[in-house]
Amino acid sequence: MSGLRDHEFAPSYDKSVDDLAGDFYLPCMRVSTRYDRISGYFSSAVFSIAWPALKDFIEGGGRMRLICSPVFSSTDAGALRQGYEALSDEELGAALLAELRFLLDSERSRKPARVLAGLIAAGAVDVRLAILTASASPGDRRLFHDKVGLFTDDAGDTVGFRGSMNETFLGLSADGNLESVDVFPSWAGGRDARRVSDAATRFEALWRNEIDSVDVRAVPEVAAQFIRNAGPADWEVLVDEVLAEAAVRAATPADARPLRDHQIQALAAWELHGRRGLLEHATGSGKTYTAVQAVRTVLSEGGSAIVLVPSALLLDQWRRELTQRLADLAPQLLLAGAGNNTWRTDDLLYPWTSTRTAGSPPRIVVAMMQTAATDAFLTRVANNDRLLVITDEAHRLGSPGAEPLLTLAAPWRMGLSATPVRAGDPDGTARLLNFFGGIIPPPYTLQDAIRDRVLTPYNYIPHDVALDGGEQAAYEDLSRKLRREAGRRGDALDNVESNERLRKLAIARARILKRAAGKVPLAVQVLAEHYQPGQRWLVYCDGLRQLGEVRAALAARSLDSLEYHSSMTGDREATLAELDINGGILVSVRCLDEGVDLPAVSHALILASSRNPREFIQRRGRILRRYPGKALAFLHDAIVVPTQDAEAPTAHGDRLLAGELHRVLEFARGAANPQALTQVEALCIRYGVPIELDTTVSAAGVEVDTEIEDEDD
Repeated sequence: MSGLRDHEFAPSYDKSVDDLAGDFYLPCMRVSTRYDRISGYFSSAVFSIAWPALKDFIEGGGRMRLICSPVFSSTDAGALRQGYEALSDEELGAALLAELRFLLDSERSRKPARVLAGLIAAGAVDVRLAILTASASPGDRRLFHDKVGLFTDDAGDTVGFRGSMNETFLGLSADGNLESVDVFPSWAGGRDARRVSDAATRFEALWRNEIDSVDVRAVPEVAAQFIRNAGPADWEVLVDEVLAEAAVRAATPADARPLRDHQIQALAAWELHGRRGLLEHATGSGKTYTAVQAVRTVLSEGGSAIVLVPSALLLDQWRRELTQRLADLAPQLLLAGAGNNTWRTDDLLYPWTSTRTAGSPPRIVVAMMQTAATDAFLTRVANNDRLLVITDEAHRLGSPGAEPLLTLAAPWRMGLSATPVRAGDPDGTARLLNFFGGIIPPPYTLQDAIRDRVLTPYNYIPHDVALDGGEQAAYEDLSRKLRREAGRRGDALDNVESNERLRKLAIARARILKRAAGKVPLAVQVLAEHYQPGQRWLVYCDGLRQLGEVRAALAARSLDSLEYHSSMTGDREATLAELDINGGILVSVRCLDEGVDLPAVSHALILASSRNPREFIQRRGRILRRYPGKALAFLHDAIVVPTQDAEAPTAHGDRLLAGELHRVLEFARGAANPQALTQVEALCIRYGVPIELDTTVSAAGVEVDTEIEDEDD
């Protein structure tokens, strides 16, 4: 077994020319069995562990002794400076507990702090607290400022170091705050041997509390118990996560847009998961940028990438994003679908996805899903063990029509979706999760994104829409037919998809709510009361007929509007630009659900009834993107519920009503105005829908895969 003596140490290491971690710190820890350290404040001790070598050190029987000081309140610190009576264990414990809680509450230090707690709980690390009294000598004070350390191996050889270090975890990398250290091996003899002996003697005296001017104590029991509770038994897993997150940070160019903490954690977890997994992150939280960084890593290693998208709009957005964000790598992009045919006519797909040769440029394929699902595409993809497939709106891969895409043999896979679980489609969800290898924990929810100021908070304003007499009568008639048919066949009303007759009746009944005549006057009322010139509004309609009715009714009230839908004759991009520049009311249909980025929009009115959780979650997310001057967004929602039929069961047994009420409950729970939740809960109670916190929209929803755009190639 190698030891410290096998390494040739320089007399000193300087950050400006040396890799302090790679050249000194980590090699020492990997071959040592004891590490004694005076690390200044306890918060510094959290980061004083040589992380990449930590597992080797512990597995080799290594033990660490740390002497550090807690951060005291100004009152306690003043008392110490003036030589008052020493702090009690209770006061010392309170100071340490406050510091521990601060570390555990901080996103950046939480995992390192838990690792240290786990090591302490396991007995691998022993910590004692030092309090410098008023009579402490300059030498004693310098000892704590200079951060003295001693590495000792099995043979009894010791390497000491001393230097002024502002030590953090990043301080162990070339980008950190370690400035310089002096190094003195015990076997060098002479002055170096004496320095090791003096430092070891001083450390032992401090450890045994034998120096009058320094009060050294064990961690008070109240803090020790807290540490034991906070320390996970699987601290090794956290070490891997800390290292992976540091690697992600290091791989991001200094001049690039910084990654947010949730993006760093997601990329690190994806790496640890074998570069496979689905990212379940809220709409607008930066999924695309996260994936671009994964592409950067793979391209930097000599690999290639395929990006799959469901629409021509997203194809163009990804083209622009990859070109801009990876400009320093200058990748070559090959587009497939939406009129882009060179991948096939020039037979470029195979070389674009093959193993790159030395000197060849990075290459990325961006393809429409419908194109990529063809034999012509799939048979041209090279068998490459360094190929990454990114799938935007990855839930689409669970649909029956997307099954050919699940044959892609790429070893590395990342799926992006705010809602990867397919409502009412367990088989499709299973196919999806199997292809990607599951969902990368933790999910990043809309509430997380609002808390972190990634998205804008919103007020939710629900509006009741009553059915007119004819609609109510038709609804009740279809409800009776549904109950009779279900009773005759022994089926349940919450499982109508299993019976074609029931399914048709349910669709006909749902269409009544979808096309409720009261939605159009509600739209006019809301916009007439709330719209101000210069604001940017989205109105989501169920279809072109409703869109036309809404626009006509608005025009009758002298309210101009813009239209946006897949079959419009005008320029869609110009329409969006008009809204962005001048403001206005944009009346749209489903084509705004995926891919359109309109961060300036601050108001939305939802007229479209949807049983697909994905659709309404995306509609909400569309108005929550941050924009200068947008402190709060406003979401108006048309809620159509029929008058209760005395013969009918509660909505709990009616999947249509349950789905609608679960949707509004979901919206109300995430809103900034609590009165919305009160109003919605009252409605749920009235219709017998459970309002427990674990109630989810997916249980009552139905997966509807919107048609992937027609190909023209």
